[in-house]
Amino acid sequence: MPHMPRLDRKLSLYVAEEQQILREAYLSFFHSHAGITIAGASSDSDGASLSRAAATLKPDVLLLVIKVLLPATVHKLEAVRQASPSTAVVMLSACYDVKGIAELRKFSSGAGVGCAYLLKHTVDTVEQLTQVVQSVAEGRVILDQSVMEGLITTNEPKMTVLKDLSPRELEVLSWMSKGYRNGTIAEVLYLEPKTVERHISNIYSKLGEIPAGRDMRVHAVTLYLRGTGQMPLEDTEDEFVPLLAA
Repeated sequence: MPHMPRLDRKLSLYVAEEQQILREAYLSFFHSHAGITIAGASSDSDGASLSRAAATLKPDVLLLVIKVLLPATVHKLEAVRQASPSTAVVMLSACYDVKGIAELRKFSSGAGVGCAYLLKHTVDTVEQLTQVVQSVAEGRVILDQSVMEGLITTNEPKMTVLKDLSPRELEVLSWMSKGYRNGTIAEVLYLEPKTVERHISNIYSKLGEIPAGRDMRVHAVTLYLRGTGQMPLEDTEDEFVPLLAA
């Protein structure tokens, strides 16, 4: 996977959070961050309001905090994208609707603009949220790990290829799929580099025999992207046969 360069300038952030105390908490932290400037903030997450703000302010990233991710939420994002095509999105919510996730995947697929969806209870630190904000500004697409695990453990055949991986191994593989090198993954997950290397070795051994002529890291990332529906199976489904049968 190609490595995307870091932005060499401050990125602008717009915050939409209906609860004042939480909105002020986000603003307080990001105001003091050296790499981020606040473009604006609002308690209104209505689609028309978000679109007006995006059209006027053109923020690099929209941080949208909502109660639940529904298909209607994604429709709001489509309006934001029309108003400001280059604005990336980070969404936080307490829960989600499966149809909402499906719509979000369509929204983010092949767009060339970063998008992230996280469950509130899985964001442990402000540093973690900052990493996500910076990542979407670089064009990355991120789906909450617990949501990803839920997709993988469904009965859909294309998901079963990754069932043998542990939650931590899935987490490491998800960061590999975003183009991060081992050292960076160790920093993001607060792990020792050797621990990350051990997880990757376990991933390789669990994913089965590598097809002739293919790089193991590329193979693992490809399986992950296809297994989570981020890449079509295309005409190479034969390499999945022995793994699905295992």
